Amino acid sequence: MGLFNLPGEGFIAQLRDSTGTILYDKQGLQFLILQRKELGLEARAAEEALARINTLSENLAVQPV
Repeated sequence: MGLFNLPGEGFIAQLRDSTGTILYDKQGLQFLILQRKELGLEARAAEEALARINTLSENLAVQPV
């Protein structure tokens, strides 16, 4: 998993699976987690990526400019 802060886009998570690598924004991760849980599949990597994005977003919001 990789995290990137893209100008104008915010944080993006890069997740890999057996088919390749996909980039997700926060909303995409939320959808992926719900979708995978509904199908009874593992969602740990997406949940971890979402938690990291939330933490980074909160930390940046509190930092003085």
